[in-house]
Amino acid sequence: QAVLFADLNGLKRVNDEQGHIAGDKMLRTAATILQGGFSDGDVYRAGGDEFMILVNEISEDEVQNRVAKVHFLSGKTEDVRFSIGICYGKRDIRKVMRLADERMYAFKNGYYEAHPELKYR
Repeated sequence: QAVLFADLNGLKRVNDEQGHIAGDKMLRTAATILQGGFSDGDVYRAGGDEFMILVNEISEDEVQNRVAKVHFLSGKTEDVRFSIGICYGKRDIRKVMRLADERMYAFKNGYYEAHPELKYR
């Protein structure tokens, strides 16, 4: 079992600079990419710019391959970029969700360290 948190980088900037219609389009594109990468799992919009993905019966290698596919597909779009955190195993779901969320934020911090010009608050 894998739990993933995917944060959509830059949604606030798109909403503020291009309007909410552009932000909604970005969210729809993001959801389509995540659903394509994890068609055998459940993809939820957790709120705002965050998505949660639950996948049963999947190896760690396969999750990594699919995350790479998600990053590849999002790289083909103009503005969809994800920070993704992953937690594996059949543990208490709250702990797994917390670990995946923490890992997503660590990825997001690394993303903005590598691309400080994209950081927007």
